[in-house]
Amino acid sequence: MIHMEKTHPIITIPLAHRGLHNEKWDENSLPAFKHACDNKFGIELDVHLMKDGNIAVIHDANLKRVTGFDVLIEDLVKEDLVKCHLLKSKTTIPLLSEALNLVDGRVPVLVELKVVNDFNPEFALKVIEILNQYPYKKNVALQSFNPYAVKFLRMNQDVFPVGQLASDILPGQSKFVHFMFKHLFILMISKPHFLNYEVGYIKKRKIARLRRRGLPIVTWTIDTEEKKTLAAKFADNIIFESIKI
Repeated sequence: MIHMEKTHPIITIPLAHRGLHNEKWDENSLPAFKHACDNKFGIELDVHLMKDGNIAVIHDANLKRVTGFDVLIEDLVKEDLVKCHLLKSKTTIPLLSEALNLVDGRVPVLVELKVVNDFNPEFALKVIEILNQYPYKKNVALQSFNPYAVKFLRMNQDVFPVGQLASDILPGQSKFVHFMFKHLFILMISKPHFLNYEVGYIKKRKIARLRRRGLPIVTWTIDTEEKKTLAAKFADNIIFESIKI
């Protein structure tokens, strides 16, 4: 049984949102991850399951925004990635294993499983399999918006803390889903080791109570001084971008 202390690296070291990306280095790219490591910031990254069972590091399900190719990552195999260069750095979309090899334990890594609606347990099991081969397990945590994915990750391994991502606004979701998230009823399903809530909605009495009881609170995305001040008051750690930390 995991109990996540607030001394865990995911809670003590600020996390660069999709790596430390900028006008030269794309989000979720190996250069952005190297930049974060060089500056001693943790890394938050996003993963998707590919057609061949590989785990790719990319935020969107569709590659168009970051590569120009209008194709779904779930329809591709590893060999396809060499044709899909990221727009800024011209590097390829990395696999999770490649990102971990680059980080090599230097900074903590928070892995978000991108699950829009239906949760595929094979996805979670594959991520766990890859992470189990990583030598620096105490520097890793998992998270997802999907409470059933969080529950599955929590129940099917006892090494990595698992966080519940949440916000008051969830594009494309029903009023019921919004209600469940806004009032944190999803926590009854996921029972996470930490909560990662969008900064604009973090001033909830329920979140403050959970924090007082020992649940670590992370917040995203800190990209202004105003949000940074808010996060300092209501959260234990931040996921940031485009701002000096």
